[in-house]
Amino acid sequence: MIVAMIIGLIAAAILLLAGYIFGAKRGGQIRGNLQEQLSYQQDEANRFNADTEKKIDALMQQSDTLHRVVEPLAEWESHVAKLDNVVKEMQSSTSQRDKVALELTNLETTAKHRGDLTRLMDEITEKAHFETVLLSDENGLPVAANSVAKDLDRLAAISSFVLIFGDRLTRDGGAAPLSLMVHDTENREMLCRIFHIGSQRFVLTAISVGLQLTSTALDPALPKVSRILATESW
Repeated sequence: MIVAMIIGLIAAAILLLAGYIFGAKRGGQIRGNLQEQLSYQQDEANRFNADTEKKIDALMQQSDTLHRVVEPLAEWESHVAKLDNVVKEMQSSTSQRDKVALELTNLETTAKHRGDLTRLMDEITEKAHFETVLLSDENGLPVAANSVAKDLDRLAAISSFVLIFGDRLTRDGGAAPLSLMVHDTENREMLCRIFHIGSQRFVLTAISVGLQLTSTALDPALPKVSRILATESW
């Protein structure tokens, strides 16, 4: 009986030991497989990271190349936009100047006598959108002006100076000036146009605000003014 119990205990111990050894071996195999899987996944992750870094580097290089290509194009587009603005401003200025010349060329007036000069100055002022129009003689004295003219004494003095200045330029055989333009700090332009009626000289002065003029802007109005000045009747 005792011997049988001892044999049973020994058999049980052998079974337990065999189970432990089998479990340890099986656990070692599982750990080995897990380590292989982890190593494989780590290698895959490293390869993915390396590929990603290469792709990012390639994209950065493409971005730098694109930037080098686009930057000059952007600068050129900016220059083109500035040039376009300049052209538009020039076209606007040219259009304004052409409009003044056209309006004065098409000026229809009923003024016939010297007594009608004020009416003619009003018509010139209205047609060309001037602020003031003054006609003065070679002595700097006002002959006629538009009805709401301002600073006539100052303008007459300036027209007299224009004639003196012209005389000095021609003193040594220089070419005689026909007009003088002044642009002041209040964005006003003054145009003085010298012309002759026989042996007499006159100055037609116009003041504009915010409107660019040319040296010949008043020329279309001169025939109408000259025709009236050439008459003796009032």
